[in-house]
Amino acid sequence: MTKPFSPQEGREMLKWLNRHRWMLLDLYKNQYVAYNANGLISHGEKLVEVLGLAEVSDQPFLIYLVPRSVASVQILSIQRGGF
Repeated sequence: MTKPFSPQEGREMLKWLNRHRWMLLDLYKNQYVAYNANGLISHGEKLVEVLGLAEVSDQPFLIYLVPRSVASVQILSIQRGGF
């Protein structure tokens, strides 16, 4: 079991994710990644394996599922006319 981390450590981990999101999307699409503020700890398609490797590292970590793609959403207005 991993040690709990401070709110500051959590913020630093999220900063790392935001700085490296595009790299993760390029290299690890549809995979789980375990990471912390220092970088990537483990990755793979099976969450159990990624968790196992991350816990063995004895470092604080977060898990992120890298999406298959990034798409934008456009919301269209629909007006209902009289019939």
